[in-house]
This record gives sequence, C-alpha cells and structure tokens, in this order.
Amino acid sequence: MDRGQIALKLFLDELGIPFDIETLDDRKRVQKAVYLGQLSGVDLGYRFGWYVMGPYCPSLTRDYFPLAESLASGDNDWEGKSLKQTVKEKMSRIRSLMVPPEDVDLSQENWLELVASLDFLRRVSELDDAEALEVLRKKKSHVFAFVEQAKKALIGAGLFSQN
Repeated sequence: MDRGQIALKLFLDELGIPFDIETLDDRKRVQKAVYLGQLSGVDLGYRFGWYVMGPYCPSLTRDYFPLAESLASGDNDWEGKSLKQTVKEKMSRIRSLMVPPEDVDLSQENWLELVASLDFLRRVSELDDAEALEVLRKKKSHVFAFVEQAKKALIGAGLFSQN
C-alpha cells in the first residue's frame, strides 16, 4: 500500500465513510465524501469536474480500485498510522455534512450527491444561487426536494455564502 492509498484510507476513516467500492452507490459515496472532505482545507490533490452524479474525479477512481485490492488482500499498512491532529481539526468542521439530517429522507450517498453538487455549482462553476438551484432542479430531481437542508448544512459548515 503506498502513501497516497494510506492517506486516502485515513481520510475516509476520519470522515466516518466506510471504504467500500463494490456498488455504484458505494463509489458515489467515496467520490462525494472526498470532494467535500477536501473543502476542509485538507488537499489530497484530487480535482473534480461535473459529471452525471455531480462532482467526479477520474484520478480518485484510479486510486481507489488499487486501494480496494490492497485491503482485500489483507494489506494493513495503514494500521498504526493516523492523520496529524491539525488535519483532524480541519476535517472536524465538515464531518457533519457526511450524514443526512433527521428531516432528510435520503440515503447517505444521495445526500452527499446533493450537498457536493450544490457546493460545486456555486464554488467551481461560479453560478449564483438561482442558477445553481435551476441546474439542480433539472439534473437532480431525485434529491432536489432537500436542497434547502443541503444549503443549511453547507452554511453550518461555513462553506456556503448567500449571493
């Protein structure tokens, strides 16, 4: 297991995201969690573009399959290692984004898709609030009903500003 794989495993562990990539939903969960996790200021070097399910990073995909193989083969090089305390502190402010609020009837992966997509449209695509909401309404109708809760969660994590 190389250093990057160890860092990715520890990063996901710190966010409370299980490292499982068996299903499409599992892979979506990992993609969106890493996108959001990097917003804490902990940069693993992944750059995301817009894709069907929101922010997506091909290089993350190329990294998590070998990590899965290493873990499946019993490689435990990550054990006994931990993230620096300063990194953990940065990540703690966004950890709440990883779980849907009680008033949101979405799976974790769909919640992460919504939150990451909203942030991406505002931050990376530089759309204003109305434009971002229109894209979400059209492209993310399966999660759009909870967009206000996603906005509130991003505001609570200090990641969303009104404009």
